[in-house]
Amino acid sequence: MANYRYFLSIQTLLPDNYRNNRDFIDNMKTLQEEGFDGVELNIRDPFSIDPADLKSFLGDFGLQLAMFASGATAKGMGLSLASTDDKQRSESVRQSIAFLEFASRFGAGVIAGFLKGPLEHRSPENREQLRQSVSELAPHALRLKTPLLLEAINRFESPLGNSLDDTFDLIGKAANPYTWILPDTWHMNIEETSMAGAMMKHREHFGSFHLSENNRFFPGYGALDFKQIIEVLDACGYTGKLAIEGNIKKSFREDVQHSMRFLKPLLEK
Repeated sequence: MANYRYFLSIQTLLPDNYRNNRDFIDNMKTLQEEGFDGVELNIRDPFSIDPADLKSFLGDFGLQLAMFASGATAKGMGLSLASTDDKQRSESVRQSIAFLEFASRFGAGVIAGFLKGPLEHRSPENREQLRQSVSELAPHALRLKTPLLLEAINRFESPLGNSLDDTFDLIGKAANPYTWILPDTWHMNIEETSMAGAMMKHREHFGSFHLSENNRFFPGYGALDFKQIIEVLDACGYTGKLAIEGNIKKSFREDVQHSMRFLKPLLEK
C-alpha cells in the first residue's frame, strides 16, 4: 500500500556488487523505513545486471526501479544524442534503445539528462541532431510502453534543453504518451521566470518530477518553497511520480530522515 499521495522515489547510484554492499543495503532499509516506493538508479553498466535479480533485491525492501538514470552510463560510454558525428550519434541512439529495453523489464523509464550531450555540443547543428535523435527514439518508447524522459537541465551543466519550454521544443512533433520532459526544481530555480507557471503550462508533458533544493541538497536543507510546489502539482491534478535528487550533506540516512520530516506533512494522504 502506498504511504503517500504520490509515488515517491530517490535517485542514487547502484554499486557494482550491490547484494554485498553493506552501505547500499542500509540505504535501502532507510528508504523502506521512510515509506518510499522506489528508486531511480544510476547504473554504470546496465547490461551487466540481471533484471530479475535486481527486481528481487529491491523487492526485499518494498521498492521498485522507478527510473534508469543514464547519466553515469552516458559519460562512461561517451554518448551524445546531440553529436554531429554520425557514428557517435548512431551509437548513442542504439544504446538508448537498449536502455529503453532494459527499463521496460522493470516497468520503469529512462532519464536522458547528460545523455543529451556534453557542454560543447551546443551549436544549432547539435540542436537539430538532438531533435533527430529524439524523433528516432520516440517510436521505441511508444512500442515498449516505456517513458523516455528528456530532462531540463540548467545552462551551466547542459548545452541544450535548459528550461521546460526549451526541452519540450526539442521533443516537438515526436511527443507521444511515452516521450516526456522531466522537470527538476534545482534546474527550474535557475532557468524559469515562474516555476509554477512553467509547471502549469507543461502539466500534460511530464509524468515524473524531481525535488531538489536551491543548493542541490535534499528538500528541507535549502530555501525552496516545497509546500507551494506540491500545491501546484495538486492543482494541476498531477498523478505521476516524485523523486528526491541531490547531493549528500551529512549522510544518506540523516539526509533522508531530515528531508522526510520536512516532506511527510506535504505528501501524506
